[in-house]
Amino acid sequence: MTSTRKILLCIVAVGLSALFVRLGFWQLDRHGERGAGVHARAERADAPRLEWIGPGDVPPDTADLIGRRARLAGRWDRAGEVILRSRTLDGRAGAEVLTPFLVGGDSAQVVMVLRGWLPAPDGLHPDLASGWADPRGAADAGPPVQVEGVLVSSRDGRGGQPLRTEIAGADHLAIAGLDLALIRDQTALEPTPHVLRADDPPPGGALRPARAIETDSGPHLSYAIQWFAFAIIGLGGTATLLRSSSDRKPSSERKRR
Repeated sequence: MTSTRKILLCIVAVGLSALFVRLGFWQLDRHGERGAGVHARAERADAPRLEWIGPGDVPPDTADLIGRRARLAGRWDRAGEVILRSRTLDGRAGAEVLTPFLVGGDSAQVVMVLRGWLPAPDGLHPDLASGWADPRGAADAGPPVQVEGVLVSSRDGRGGQPLRTEIAGADHLAIAGLDLALIRDQTALEPTPHVLRADDPPPGGALRPARAIETDSGPHLSYAIQWFAFAIIGLGGTATLLRSSSDRKPSSERKRR
């Protein structure tokens, strides 16, 4: 191997290793941020339960509320149910149901409630009526009720391509993720910035618990270790290759002599 090739090989190896190290530290930062978020949510879970039972009780933002438990009183708006499409559970295709809840019966205080998962072979058309203990029509808001759960985060831009789906003769919005901005844009609803993941539904019905809240720091630490390992392997492999090339050169010269 010529000196020029050796220099180029070293430059490439060092450059790639530097990139891998940078990616490793980025994953460590992600690990720390996510761990801090999990810790903060755990502390909020131990805070006193929020009580939103009347108009004006719902705060205008989500500051320090994600992970807090809350109990809401009011009425369901079954006609406005939104489908979170393509959600699997135990290997079965289905969808999660996001139902508007009118706090205090006031249409100006709408909180979207993630009630649970329903089976749907195509991931798009669950039997919404089977998710209610009272199977009355979706247009019927039903009597005043209470719902309790944990406040979770919504993120604008993760709703994907909005779809319209007809279920039992009614039109519903189907989206890929919790995206309140997309719901406001695609429906007549004006939900507050809050999403409540309802407590697990009672056994025996078709409704199953919605996706659990993440309670660990995720895979970022293992990703960081992998990137650091790639950097070490890259530098070690390059050093081995250069040493092998240097060992072969004297041997070749002796043969020519």
